[in-house]
Amino acid sequence: MLKKLFISTVAAMVIGAPVVHAATHSYKVSSQNTNTKQVTMKVPTVKGYGTAAMNKQIQAFQKAQYQDYKKTFKGSKYASYDFNYKVLTNNKKYLALQVSSTVTAGDSATVSKYYTLNKDTGKQVTLASLYGKGKDYKKIINKAVKKQAKGTSFKSINKETKFYVNKHNKLVLTFDEGEIAPYSEGALSYTVNI
Repeated sequence: MLKKLFISTVAAMVIGAPVVHAATHSYKVSSQNTNTKQVTMKVPTVKGYGTAAMNKQIQAFQKAQYQDYKKTFKGSKYASYDFNYKVLTNNKKYLALQVSSTVTAGDSATVSKYYTLNKDTGKQVTLASLYGKGKDYKKIINKAVKKQAKGTSFKSINKETKFYVNKHNKLVLTFDEGEIAPYSEGALSYTVNI
């Protein structure tokens, strides 16, 4: 009896495991829109497994950027604010968004953040999770970026380095205007194999 129970349990575990692992979650991106004469906001909301934390991060970013705009320009008719997003990747494995805040007042300045979800796990992707345990992902990424970023001030990635996974399942590191090169070069990005 005990032997039968053990065999049944093992069989159930073996049969059940691939089904759970193979399940890819589906996601939907919608937006809440606000349009006035000087303010345009298109704030994304992602619906699907594991998205609550990401949605909170996006909303906190939007709120902080908009409050900063209001405080700095205090209703100036010469300034405008735009908050928008792009779906960069939506393939079988990843969903990646770019969320951007742009202030225009004579000149314009844009700040972007990136969010990538692993559809298999429903978790936000980190650089460490892309490369797996035991791999020195910083060394791998730094070596690849240094080859591409010659003439910039790039030294090393850190906790604040922005990134996403593109539609070809490659890592894309992004740097804002003026972060590692003169403002005239604009925002820079580098693609690295995972």
